[in-house]
Amino acid sequence: MYFISLITVVFLAAIVLAAALFLVIEIYAVIVGHLKGAPYVRSKKEKIETMLELAQVKPGETVTDLGSGDGSILIEAAQQGAMGVGVEVNPFLVWHSRRHIRKAGLEDKIKIIKRDFREHHLGNTDVVFLYLWPSTLEELQEKFLRELKPGTRIVSNGFPLTHLKPLGLKNGVYIYYQ
Repeated sequence: MYFISLITVVFLAAIVLAAALFLVIEIYAVIVGHLKGAPYVRSKKEKIETMLELAQVKPGETVTDLGSGDGSILIEAAQQGAMGVGVEVNPFLVWHSRRHIRKAGLEDKIKIIKRDFREHHLGNTDVVFLYLWPSTLEELQEKFLRELKPGTRIVSNGFPLTHLKPLGLKNGVYIYYQ
């Protein structure tokens, strides 16, 4: 009887510890997200499909996801033949997305960089994916003008870029050409 009780106590302690760790990670993700650009909110499958449809990603192109979260859109783009770069400041999401990418067998097509996306140079990208607060998008528009080559597509999920006129809008996703 004592042995069963000890196992039960250890099991319950492990569950409490895991829940506490998960809570700390979630709180950290929310705080970092609000301070650095946007909290982590996973894009729904239909939004990812719309973003890829509007971007018209072609095999061999480089796509960059600023605030790449779990890497879902990069995985979908890589499965269509693109090379992906994710820029994410949250170390937990960097770890999670790299794990997600490894599980999909796409480590040779997608690179996740732990960095503030404001410090990442965009000159070699063909498509930029965004799911960020409007104030962060406002802040990035000058960077886009400086760094993006002509013809680069910018795809924003949920929020428009105020200084650019979208060339398309579908399902709450905006497409722009630099």
